[in-house]
Amino acid sequence: MPTLPEAQHYAFFDVDGTVIARDSFRILMSELLLKGPSWRVALAALIFIALATLKILRLADKTQFKSALLWSATVGRSLRESLTLLKHVVNQQIAPLWFIEMAEELQKLRTSGHKICYVSASGEPWLRFLLKRCDPHEKLIVGSKLMPFLGGITLRGANCLGAEKIRRLRKILPNTIVWSVAYSDHRADLPLLLASRKRIVVNPTEKSRKAFQRHLGAEGFTEVSWTPSTPENLST
Repeated sequence: MPTLPEAQHYAFFDVDGTVIARDSFRILMSELLLKGPSWRVALAALIFIALATLKILRLADKTQFKSALLWSATVGRSLRESLTLLKHVVNQQIAPLWFIEMAEELQKLRTSGHKICYVSASGEPWLRFLLKRCDPHEKLIVGSKLMPFLGGITLRGANCLGAEKIRRLRKILPNTIVWSVAYSDHRADLPLLLASRKRIVVNPTEKSRKAFQRHLGAEGFTEVSWTPSTPENLST
């Protein structure tokens, strides 16, 4: 009688606030938009005013606002130039925020046979820049898709956030895998945490901690306190 292949165990990591100490999108927008020429900020403000009206009519959501910021920061730049700038900010300001404890955690998981998956609302291009540098080993990366649009870059499709993470993972992973453990800092990842057998909560805010306790139970998760490689960058 043929034997069934052993199910693969997966460990899922959110990225912003979970494996790095800050929100990568905010850092990128600070560097490429707020510190850029003033016309980019003015352009973003005009688009936000239009989107605010659409939001009242329930025709716009967080995805459109995020796209507007990204487009305002990249319009007028070639795709190659935009990606080069993204990579530079990742290397200089985002990668140093990688949590020290991640090296030991990843080694422990891989030694025990876990496959590693990073699933994040961040754009896949800058996720790949970050993870190629900070975790050069085999892994699966699932993030928000980006696309060229009218001379800039925007999100393509829904933001990879909350329940959207589960939908994307179920599309690409076999239904035989074991959702072994999930790591997150934010209550928006409750769907991912609830889908996994073990839940690790990293440096949560008090609001997120209360949400985890309410939905997972006081004993339904393990809270850890992790530190970035260069803590001084937290204030920049």
